[in-house]
Amino acid sequence: MKVLLVDDHPMVRMGIRAGLESTFQESVEIVEAGSVDEAISALNEGLFDIAVLDLRLGEGSGLDIARYVTENDLTVRCVVFTSVKSPRSLIAAFESGSVAAYLEKDSDLEPLAEAIEAAAKGFSMLTHSDARAAATELGSQGALDRNTLTKRELEIAELIADGLSDAEISETLHLASSTVRNNLTTIYQKVGVESRTLLAGLVWESRKDLEIL
Repeated sequence: MKVLLVDDHPMVRMGIRAGLESTFQESVEIVEAGSVDEAISALNEGLFDIAVLDLRLGEGSGLDIARYVTENDLTVRCVVFTSVKSPRSLIAAFESGSVAAYLEKDSDLEPLAEAIEAAAKGFSMLTHSDARAAATELGSQGALDRNTLTKRELEIAELIADGLSDAEISETLHLASSTVRNNLTTIYQKVGVESRTLLAGLVWESRKDLEIL
C-alpha cells in the first residue's frame, strides 16, 4: 500500500509516519509532501492508494488536493486528518468526491490506521449521513421556505436532498445537464447557501415541518 502523507509541519509528518510504519510494517510505503503543490506533483509522478491530508497547508488546503483527485479521475482515496473541527469543512470534504474519512487530530493514530485500511479496501467512513448530520448542526439556519422556489426548482432541491447527482437529476427529470446546473445556481442564490449538502439540510428540515402540519 502506497500512502501520500500531506502536512505542512515536518515534525507532525514524522510522528504520523512513525506510527503508520509501526502499524503496517513493511506493507506500507509512505511519501511525504508539505504543500498542495508538492502533493499534486507527487500524485502526477506516481500511483498512490491513499492520501492522508491535513486541511491547513499554508497557502492552500488539503481539500484542494481532494478536489484535484476527483477532477482528474485519480484512483487514490483521501483521508482527512486535521485539527479543524468544523461541520462546514466536513461537508466540503464529503462534497469533494474523493474523501473516504474525516478524522480529528485529537484522536490517536489507531483510528487513522483503521480509516486508511478501510479506504484501501474501498470502504468509506465519511457517508451521506455524516454530511447530513453536519448540515443539521449548521442547520440552525432553519428550514427551506418552499414558496421561494418554482415547481421545477423545488423538484431539483428535493432530489438533491435524496442524494442524487446532477447527472441522475438530469435523467430523472429529463433535463439537460446545463439546465440542472443553472437551476441549482439559482436555487443557491434564492435560499442563501453555497453547497448542495447545505441545501439538502434545508430541505430535510422543511420535510420535518411538513410531517408536523
